[in-house]
Amino acid sequence: MLFQYLGTAAAEGVPALWCNCERCVRSREIGGRALRTRSQAIVDGALLIDFPADTLGHLYRNGLDLLNVRDCLITHTHGDHLYPEDFSMLRAGYAHVPPDYRITFRGSEAVRDALAGVLAQPIREGSAAFEVIRPFEPAAVGRYTVTAYPAIHDPNAGPLFYGISDGERTILYAHDTHFFHDDVWAYWREQRPHFDFVSLDCTNACLPVRYIGHMGLPENAEVRRRMIAEGYADERTVFVSNHFSHNGTNVVYDDFVPIAAREGLLVSYDGMKIEV
Repeated sequence: MLFQYLGTAAAEGVPALWCNCERCVRSREIGGRALRTRSQAIVDGALLIDFPADTLGHLYRNGLDLLNVRDCLITHTHGDHLYPEDFSMLRAGYAHVPPDYRITFRGSEAVRDALAGVLAQPIREGSAAFEVIRPFEPAAVGRYTVTAYPAIHDPNAGPLFYGISDGERTILYAHDTHFFHDDVWAYWREQRPHFDFVSLDCTNACLPVRYIGHMGLPENAEVRRRMIAEGYADERTVFVSNHFSHNGTNVVYDDFVPIAAREGLLVSYDGMKIEV
């Protein structure tokens, strides 16, 4: 599988809107990998994860065609991960799509409710649909098997994170969430999955956790240690810290790379590709 990060920031972006903090100033000066848009990812150019307002820019920047995307997993309803207004661009007169084109969005009941209005608009018949995906119930999504897990985040947003397998390799995309719920660890003890690639929420970077709903480097390191110790990953598993806020200590890309490396973690950047 080819995994690509399209955006790697939390809601404010890095540098943030209307911000002149030291991290934002340095990120603007450095440019390149220090510039982060709102979080989104794609698997094999076909399975999209999240749909922020930055989606159009991500498509332009990475040479992607949304008509190749037939499935989209939504982690939760917060605006930096879900921008439903752009779904209406499937309406007649806004888009010319092949007769057989259909995209299916999947997420929790809260995501379904958030999308109910826009999907009820006169979008070209059959071109968009929604399916609820429930925790610990593996679902067929295109050529993948997707398992949703309950995230520790704003419960009103219906947060999930996802395991994605093509039958040979398995990805864990864990955003937005705090250190995993006990039910997740219990499920893994029973099912014995093995992950080849793990992307972990690192919103706080080196800042001590202030909000139970995101992780930082200490939690990322502990997740990695425990997953390896319990057999859900090994030393060949690629672990990446992702989803950064400008409020996080040492969050500037060039600063954070050597710090994360000491814990066995790579650091994401917009456009980064990982062959899983």
